[in-house]
Amino acid sequence: MGIFFALSEVAGHEVPGWVTGFYLLVLLAMVLCLAFEEKIHAKKSLIVGTFAGFCLVTETVIGYFTDRAHPMLPFGSITLPNGHEIALPIYVPAIDWSVITIILGASLFVEVTSRSGIFTWLAIKLTKQSKGDPWRLLIFYGALTVIFSAVLNNVTAMIIVGSLTTVSLGKLERRDLLLGFLITEGLLTNVGGLLTLISSVPNIIVGQAAGIGFVPFFLTSAPFVFVATLVTLFQARLTFGVKSLATDEERKIAAELVASFDEKESVPSVRFFWCSVLLLLGFIVCLAGQSALPWDLDELGMGFVALFFAGLALWFYKNEVDTFYKAVDWDLLGFFASLFVVIYVMEQAEVLGIIGEGIGAMLSLPGPAAQA
Repeated sequence: MGIFFALSEVAGHEVPGWVTGFYLLVLLAMVLCLAFEEKIHAKKSLIVGTFAGFCLVTETVIGYFTDRAHPMLPFGSITLPNGHEIALPIYVPAIDWSVITIILGASLFVEVTSRSGIFTWLAIKLTKQSKGDPWRLLIFYGALTVIFSAVLNNVTAMIIVGSLTTVSLGKLERRDLLLGFLITEGLLTNVGGLLTLISSVPNIIVGQAAGIGFVPFFLTSAPFVFVATLVTLFQARLTFGVKSLATDEERKIAAELVASFDEKESVPSVRFFWCSVLLLLGFIVCLAGQSALPWDLDELGMGFVALFFAGLALWFYKNEVDTFYKAVDWDLLGFFASLFVVIYVMEQAEVLGIIGEGIGAMLSLPGPAAQA
């Protein structure tokens, strides 16, 4: 702990060293509680929310007794760009609402549009295109897993692709390949989670913090995802012995078996299906071109785009929207909202600065003079 006090002194922070050390211990305690979440039998949102409340209370009290003229937390009204002042609780501006709204909007949008059967329809179409060849099937399912993981959560992607994999291999009488297929698809869900800005929560947080748009993020990550996908597929081919069909007779029988799949069975309503296709295309286009939207619409941010399209999609189930609200991962949203508050308090206590300087000191290389 002494090294952090020393770094605090050198950096000339106004926050007392013991305060920084105290909140560093609080941060470590929170990380440990999250690591032993299953042992504690508490949801991560409750754990982090409790620490967020504790941090707000203690930092307010410490500021009151140490320097009332300059409290540690910047209480007071917030001045808007138009000059008006608005009073908000200290924890409201501490939360990065752009991240929260993207997660909420994208979750609702995908939950609604997936009911149209669009993702299952696409999966069955590709299955028929493979003509039952195991190697082509692995390539198609692998690519589909990456694409689905880029727009859906990993669990939903695995449910769709994994269930179709089980049925397809069962019909082709190749259940011996099932474990290899499922393991490969499970690995590729993580690869697909790197592809777009909305693929995973870490992507959203990093993109928002660094000001990275949807298209630049995609163009940067796509080559890495492409290479990782190819390596995973070829490694799976070698490890699990997935080979192409050898004879024309085998290919003919396999093609007839997968031809019996009917993609139309997954579509409950043709009208809703095509509306979902248009909404999905519009959603992707607006996210990709969000920074170039005219008439200052770009100022609304990607969070608004996600919520707006979620609202449009919900009109197809206007009498049962509450069922979709229940499907939202509120534990995840509560976790990140609380985490932003904790990070905000840690920033005020100079914990983040101290950690950054400590990491920088550990990673710094000796200069030319020292090397000489």
